[in-house]
Amino acid sequence: MSGVKNKSEPNDGYLAVRTIIELTKSYDMLEDVLGRHFARFGLSQPKFNALIQLRQAGERGLALSELGERMLVSRANITGLIDRLERDSLVFREADPRDRRIFRAKLTTKATNLLEDILPIHTVFTREAMSGLSPDEKNLLIELLQKLRRGMKNI
Repeated sequence: MSGVKNKSEPNDGYLAVRTIIELTKSYDMLEDVLGRHFARFGLSQPKFNALIQLRQAGERGLALSELGERMLVSRANITGLIDRLERDSLVFREADPRDRRIFRAKLTTKATNLLEDILPIHTVFTREAMSGLSPDEKNLLIELLQKLRRGMKNI
C-alpha cells in the first residue's frame, strides 16, 4: 500500500474536525489578543487593517470597492468602516477625478502619524506573538494556511 492516505479513511474525518477546532481556538485567541492590542491605540482590528491597506496604496488612496475586496469585506461593511474612520478623522473620501461616481478613501495626516507611532510597537508585538514558532515553522504555517484557503474557495 502506498503512503498516500485515502480521504475516506475514518481517521481523516476526525483529523478534519480536530483541525477546524484548533484553527477556531487559535483564531478566537488571536482575535482577543489583537483586539486588546489595538484598543490601546483606540482602534479595532478592522480599522487597523483598513489603515494599513490605505497606507500601502499611497497618496492615490483606494476606491471603497477595492478596499473591500482587499479586506474581504462586503460593500455595506466597508462603508460603515470608512464612516467610523472618518468620524475618527483618520480617513477622508474624495471623488475619483476620472470617474466622479467613485469615491476613494485616503489617509489623513492624523492617521499617518498614528501609524508611524503604532507600527514599531506592532512589529514587536507580532514578533512576540509568533515567538513560539521557528522561522521554518512560520513559513510552513503560511504555506498550509494558503493551501487551506485555496481548497475552500470552491465550497
